[in-house]
Amino acid sequence: MKKNLQLLWCLGAVLPLTMCQTSNELMPAGTLVAHEPAADALLSAARQHVAQNKLSAAEDNLERIIRRYENAPCVPEARFLLAEVYEKQGVPRDAFDEYDKIVTRYQSSTLYAKALDKQLALAMAAAEGDLKVSVLGMWKSNLDSTTVEEWLTKVINNAPYNDMAATATSLLGKFLVKREKFEEAAMVYSKLVEDYPTSRYAPEAQLMVAQLWATSRTRGDQNLVNLRRAQEAYEEFTLRFPGHADAGKALSEASNMRRLLVRQELEVGRYYLERSKEYTSAIFCFENVIRQKKDNAEAAKEAQQLLARARSLQAAQNAKMKKS
Repeated sequence: MKKNLQLLWCLGAVLPLTMCQTSNELMPAGTLVAHEPAADALLSAARQHVAQNKLSAAEDNLERIIRRYENAPCVPEARFLLAEVYEKQGVPRDAFDEYDKIVTRYQSSTLYAKALDKQLALAMAAAEGDLKVSVLGMWKSNLDSTTVEEWLTKVINNAPYNDMAATATSLLGKFLVKREKFEEAAMVYSKLVEDYPTSRYAPEAQLMVAQLWATSRTRGDQNLVNLRRAQEAYEEFTLRFPGHADAGKALSEASNMRRLLVRQELEVGRYYLERSKEYTSAIFCFENVIRQKKDNAEAAKEAQQLLARARSLQAAQNAKMKKS
């Protein structure tokens, strides 16, 4: 009995210590303890260093807070101040990453919205070419395009229901156009219209979709496909934004795309007729062009003449085959 009592006494002495021990690593990200005087002192010192422009000293203090007191109440503020220090030091990538940690880990913090705003401001400056970074400590250069696209995408994902997501999506579309990534830009603008139809950027985005597809008809071998996409995009603009100042222009452009589509089909028929000697295919194209006379009367007139020629050549070909 004595041995059992001794064992229970030992367990009682050990268990409270074990149960009260905590580890920052075991606590969920963003979990804050009630109070941490040592971390508060370091933060106060860091603020003074920043005021005195002693940025390296401030950085050391702030990193110590994050490393040693991960769950202290002042950690979000320490990370925010550290991000600002990185900005002052000309290290925008590190600054963006620190703001991102606040956004993803401390949604209930009063600094959450400010961190989002800071991310958007950095991404906008980078997209516009206003943000310079040091290269080998000798000259300044724009951020690489991959980083810019990644930042804008992060802003969109961090605040998908916020107006700034629509702003970032519009900026991403413009940036991709500058980089001549036209198909990617068209997809981004299409997503903007679908995800943020009431945004002030939506009408411009829909027009950009149409214009990008219309322009892309001159590149590659997808003329008919891209013309059709452009036509549909212009028509969708008139349906989505009938009262917009550019609705009439979009309607006119849609008509122009249909005219170009008819002309393109005429040229396909001409190829079958004159190059490949596939008269049945040529006849099909010319008849279809004639049916679309209201969209392109001039092409329909040419098709009528070419149709007669195609039928004559087909008849001669059939007669020759019968003889053989």
